[in-house]
Amino acid sequence: MRRFFLTDKIRPDGRVVLTGAEARHITSVCRLKFGQRIELFDGKGNVYTAVLETAAKNSVTLVIDERRVEISPERFPLTLAQSLLKGKKMDLVVQKATELGVHALLPLESRYCENHGPHTRLLERWHRIVIEACKQCRRTRPMRILPVTDLAHADFSSFRHRLVAYEHEKMFALSKHFSEQPGPVCLVLGPEGGLHAEDLHTLQQWNFTVFSLGPLILRAETAAVVATAIVRYLSGGFDPVNSPLTVDQSSGGPEDCV
Repeated sequence: MRRFFLTDKIRPDGRVVLTGAEARHITSVCRLKFGQRIELFDGKGNVYTAVLETAAKNSVTLVIDERRVEISPERFPLTLAQSLLKGKKMDLVVQKATELGVHALLPLESRYCENHGPHTRLLERWHRIVIEACKQCRRTRPMRILPVTDLAHADFSSFRHRLVAYEHEKMFALSKHFSEQPGPVCLVLGPEGGLHAEDLHTLQQWNFTVFSLGPLILRAETAAVVATAIVRYLSGGFDPVNSPLTVDQSSGGPEDCV
């Protein structure tokens, strides 16, 4: 069953009207018709099944007939602190981080970043990418996108585990021992030019563990996906037991949303 993002409030009569991009996706891209069933997610863990009642190019009306709550327990919520990459490379990291279950993205400005300047439009674009990725991977709570932060002024105090993949580290791969103690994880990746020595010094002052991704030099966007997958795997993020828990709320009304 296709899944879409719930952008409008559910009416007391159990109907919801979607407009804009989601409506166009339903009618112009998926070409769904009267009577077909879809799923809606609101970004808070609620998933609704609904029946298409009316469809126009920029507006569709749906009738909600069931609600459930999907909860994903997370013992190691991961924040990916990614130094800003150029153009679509950053878009790719945002998309894949969402699919891999990253809890939050912290875009960093480090010494070798080339993507400086106003970032308002970028943040809006990344949010749209996150929503589209959630629809594809059936994630019910979108990855949070935090404000762009200068690495030198970032606050990492809330993280129990602090990890940084560094291309000049030749000795140590990432140990799985960090997964013995549940807690928030921060994973730092550098930009296309890598991390400057001063960047690394800043991270070491925060007691980051430096690790290698192997002898080959990876593209920045590849390194981000690989490192994220490794951390998620070692911390149990790919275990079946971490699959979403479903709570049936079909008897509850829209006012019961959490």
